[in-house]
Amino acid sequence: MDRIESRMQAFEESVELNKAEIEESEKKVADFEGQIEKERNEGLFFKNLGENAPVDKAKAREETERIEQVTKTSAGSVIRQNIYLGLIGLVVIGIADASTSSTSDWRKVYVLGVILVGLLTQIFYEQSILSEAGKTKQEKSKESKTE
Repeated sequence: MDRIESRMQAFEESVELNKAEIEESEKKVADFEGQIEKERNEGLFFKNLGENAPVDKAKAREETERIEQVTKTSAGSVIRQNIYLGLIGLVVIGIADASTSSTSDWRKVYVLGVILVGLLTQIFYEQSILSEAGKTKQEKSKESKTE
């Protein structure tokens, strides 16, 4: 009888040890799953930033129109246009100087040419913005006169 009780006690102790090991393993698995979930969410972090609450369309349209108006007025600045024209003049003089010098460095001419193209593109873009602004002002004035 003592033998059976001692075996029973040994069995109960081994069961308790096994339960403790199982609980410890389950805890490790839960921590590991939590870490995997966290790492997965880090990858989705920037995706979740794009999901915002719906914005009032009227306020958004008003803000867009205000930004467009500021852009049009800054594009129409005489000082800004004069700065572009001055830079274009300097780049043209630089191209002429580099082309006519005795040691022509065509890389310098090429780089200055690329800068010139960029400046010309910017000034034409701003002129197109100004012409669009003029057209919309004319259309609004015609609409207000007809009403």
